[in-house]
Amino acid sequence: MPPPFPPSPPPPRLLAGGDHHPPPTSAFSPEHPFHSAHLVLPSPSPSPADLSSPHLPLALAFAFLTEPSPLPRRLLVVLHAAGARFPAFYHAFASALLSLPFPLLLPHPRTRLLLAASELARAAAPGFAPLLASLLRRVPFPGDARLLEVLHEHASFLADEEPQLLATAVFAFLRLLSRNRLALAAGSVECKDCDECKGAKNLQECRGRLVSFCVSVLRDHFQVCALLGRDLVRSLHELALVPEFQVLWRDLILDRAANVCRIGTPRWCTAMAITSEMETQLLFMMNNVKWGDQKRYQLWFARKHLMVPGGEERIPDIVRFICCGYHPTNELMQSGVIARWAVVGWLLTTCSKGYVVANAKLALFYDWLFFEEGRGSVMNIEPAMLLMVNSVSQYTDITNMLLEFLFLLIDNYDVQRKEAIALCVRSAFGVLVKKGVVPSLEPLTGCDKLSPLLRQKLLAFLSNTCEAAEEACWKPINEVSKGAELNKRIC
Repeated sequence: MPPPFPPSPPPPRLLAGGDHHPPPTSAFSPEHPFHSAHLVLPSPSPSPADLSSPHLPLALAFAFLTEPSPLPRRLLVVLHAAGARFPAFYHAFASALLSLPFPLLLPHPRTRLLLAASELARAAAPGFAPLLASLLRRVPFPGDARLLEVLHEHASFLADEEPQLLATAVFAFLRLLSRNRLALAAGSVECKDCDECKGAKNLQECRGRLVSFCVSVLRDHFQVCALLGRDLVRSLHELALVPEFQVLWRDLILDRAANVCRIGTPRWCTAMAITSEMETQLLFMMNNVKWGDQKRYQLWFARKHLMVPGGEERIPDIVRFICCGYHPTNELMQSGVIARWAVVGWLLTTCSKGYVVANAKLALFYDWLFFEEGRGSVMNIEPAMLLMVNSVSQYTDITNMLLEFLFLLIDNYDVQRKEAIALCVRSAFGVLVKKGVVPSLEPLTGCDKLSPLLRQKLLAFLSNTCEAAEEACWKPINEVSKGAELNKRIC
């Protein structure tokens, strides 16, 4: 009797397994569609039968991620042959790569994913922009220097064809530098071997190239970067002491900052500053968690995202996302779920570092400083107002802290435009009452628990008018209209 054939080895793994993760053979595993396609097309080739197979996008993606180095040339031939024959193939291939949970990818598939993104970008294939944008939300991670190389290599092409992606890349790297996460995470005492620390160390080694990329794109494609709106200026302010950005401020930004600050921050911009997991869990809290049940969800979120090396530095970006990136409907606000202002208040109380608290309060009030009735969104300034009004009775210290910080911003943020900023803040108060966000300002101006000095200052501020500032405030500028045209083209 002939000996039985030895069993075939199992297909390579894509994701790090564990007791709480389903096996690849389970229909609930993200790897299952890839393994199933691999069994049908174990070795994709440019033959007509393989190119027309519906399993080709997943099978080719699996081969791309698992084939040993160097990458076989036949896979590149199959990729571009299928893309040339079927216009929707590139998008299906990119969607297959996007379906994998990036944090669970093993080192070799993660490296190959970056290679696949680079190849799609080189071919200007449909679907490469969402793939690169998804990777930008993950920085820092091991191997992200390759992502920087891809973006730098194709910067001119992206400025013409995918301006939002190029602006997103600049913003992601500016926020990474602003959070000062490089040295903090890599030198953490608590952790030395986690992916977060390895990624920070890897990116710290190319910090010079990172700064050079941001500066060069800002100089060469400033109108594209202006799509980021006023958060571009906020990020550059936090980097004003970096020598390369000091020169940039003097040569380019100083004369254009007022114009850019008139442009509101788009929602996609604030979402890019936090990870996909953060966004999903924040939206779950603000869409589904009822008042009184939020404590355990907040603790769950803090343990996963804030109580890690460099996690607290993300709080200002989370506040910006809550204010500008998520606007609930009236029905949802009346359904009893936890409100945005309550989440912001909780985040402020979790800050233990003074500069993080200051940056978080600036993120909360930033739209107030440039608010124009009829142009700005009242939903961007609503959380700060409701936080002050709802905290004044039981948590007066929070209201005192926020009002004091607001007056400091008015007096010191931009001394040359102090009157214009004061007019915008005054307009914000008026619109919040006019739109019914609060019935009146009596809870602030008439509360005995509030600091008497702040009450007097608030009353004097609200009763003051400045016609000269109103005439000089935010005159129309050609650059703003150009930015609006470019934004329309993107949408």
